[in-house]
Amino acid sequence: MSGIDRRSLMVMSVLGATVGLRGTAQAAPTGYPENYQKIIDDAHNEGSLLIYSIMSPENWRPVIEGFNKLYPKIKVETLDLPASRESFERYLAERSTNSRTCDLIATADPGGWIDFQERGEILDYASPEAKAWPDWSKPIPGVYTVSSDPMALIWNNTLVPDGKRPKTLAEFIELAMANEKAWRNRITSYGVHQTTFGYGIAYAYVKKHGEKAWEQFAQLAKLSPRFERSGGPMTEKVTSGEYTMGFFVSAITFWPRLNDPARAKILGWSFIGDGQPVVLRGIAIPKGSKNVNAAKLMLDYVVSEDGQRAFGRGGLTPARPGVKPGDGIRHTYSSIVEAVGEQNICYIGYDRDALRDYDSFVARWKKTFNVA
Repeated sequence: MSGIDRRSLMVMSVLGATVGLRGTAQAAPTGYPENYQKIIDDAHNEGSLLIYSIMSPENWRPVIEGFNKLYPKIKVETLDLPASRESFERYLAERSTNSRTCDLIATADPGGWIDFQERGEILDYASPEAKAWPDWSKPIPGVYTVSSDPMALIWNNTLVPDGKRPKTLAEFIELAMANEKAWRNRITSYGVHQTTFGYGIAYAYVKKHGEKAWEQFAQLAKLSPRFERSGGPMTEKVTSGEYTMGFFVSAITFWPRLNDPARAKILGWSFIGDGQPVVLRGIAIPKGSKNVNAAKLMLDYVVSEDGQRAFGRGGLTPARPGVKPGDGIRHTYSSIVEAVGEQNICYIGYDRDALRDYDSFVARWKKTFNVA
């Protein structure tokens, strides 16, 4: 552990002691197979778990608290990496030198997961929770879904009056075009040419709407949008009025900010009724895991109903069907479907065509928006 260079590290191993559970024999969850008790016993002997992810300590905190109430003897550490692909790159580099590496990976990089599978690095673990999840959430053997985080339309309420606020991308474009001269350089989104995250969103939307999507992008290009690499700057600049509106903005970056009443008065948002991009965050156990039994316990907890609610309280969007908002959870996959209809969901998933089409898609994007 001492050789690992961390940007952020959270240790929450003492929770069990504080809640008085240390030393208590842990039973398998109800409905799990009889041999699950051996996984629990072996995991306690391992005693620790290291996770690479792109989620912050704040995202993980409720999850680790809930996990340690069940398994107080297991010390959990999470490493928050700055880019979605870095979890894989770091693991592969460490594995190639037989260095200590992670036991579990959780990240939003479909292309990275596909490459990881082709390298044969994913443990094909069958979770006892798997039967509660639909096929789209289990795209690769051993890979499960942590969250289904939506992209949204956002705007500054002082600049976009009530009655004109868009609920679809078509309405967003109509409003932007009506203010083409005044709002030039004041529309924002992720740059497809700047981030694979932005590429995945735009690719999923184009795959759903085809040439109509490119025609919409061409209309937006007339306003010379300013692109960002992450949702934080978009949210701040829309709030300040530097930008009037943003499209395909990650909702989990601005939902926590709406807990501030002053911010909530200024910042407006909507799901996208004519094509709702949803990012699927994957989780799996790499074959180089040293503490594979502890990793199985955590994966099973994350995809359980309790684990999903915990991630919801941590700011992500629970993906397990049937989990509802409330108790600190703003939205879930089920509530998104209720809002826009399942037929309007654009899954930013594990599409091998996206790998094949990357260069040509980015080239067309650059030409459409006249960006380098």
